[in-house]
Amino acid sequence: MHRPLAARAACLGALLALAALAGCTGPTYDKTGAILGPDDYRYRHPILINQQIATMDLPVAPAAPKLSTRMRGNITGFAQQYKIAGATKMAIVVPGNAPDAKVANGVARQAADALVAAGVPRRQIEVRTYPAGAYETEAPVRLAFARIAAHVDGCGQWPAEDGTMWMKTENRSYYNFGCATQQNLAASVTDPLDLLYPRGMSPADATRRMAVLGNYEAGKNPSGTYEGLDKVDIATGIGGN
Repeated sequence: MHRPLAARAACLGALLALAALAGCTGPTYDKTGAILGPDDYRYRHPILINQQIATMDLPVAPAAPKLSTRMRGNITGFAQQYKIAGATKMAIVVPGNAPDAKVANGVARQAADALVAAGVPRRQIEVRTYPAGAYETEAPVRLAFARIAAHVDGCGQWPAEDGTMWMKTENRSYYNFGCATQQNLAASVTDPLDLLYPRGMSPADATRRMAVLGNYEAGKNPSGTYEGLDKVDIATGIGGN
């Protein structure tokens, strides 16, 4: 028995109304299929990329006018960060008009030599001064360079600590959710620009490509064989003859 036309029209109208309502209130999706909304940690705690000044202070003491071995190692590590960041200018900032100015200048010269030994071109090193008062008897020498850095602002905020609104009533994640993960990701990225756009692909190995194509055209297995590698000790690298 068929339903009356009016009843079927009413059902169809109800279905269309529900579909329209679902289209207005349903979640939106990004390219990976993740749900976007007010609780998405990537939008609530975005990774910010901007220019920052990386600094390292070298203590200056009249009783110890020479850099220690450990401090030279710290300068080497700072120079490595400089090279990774792709910076082009390293500043050595010494205190001016301070009681320890003479010792500070000596420390600055030693720091410059340590930077050069670590691979920083001397032409990229600039010596500058900052004002220091007569009472600053141990004003430090500062190393500094500009770099692109990634960071997250605003972690540790709990606007609804009892969880009534965020977790119980509306079944939503708490406000600080995902912030630590974002911060760790920002700190672990070597080049923050990788978060903005991908790097270009390296060129293909033409020699290997010709070998694979030659085997394919000859009707052979194009994967190639690596004779003797099954006899190599992975730990020591000995064998394979």
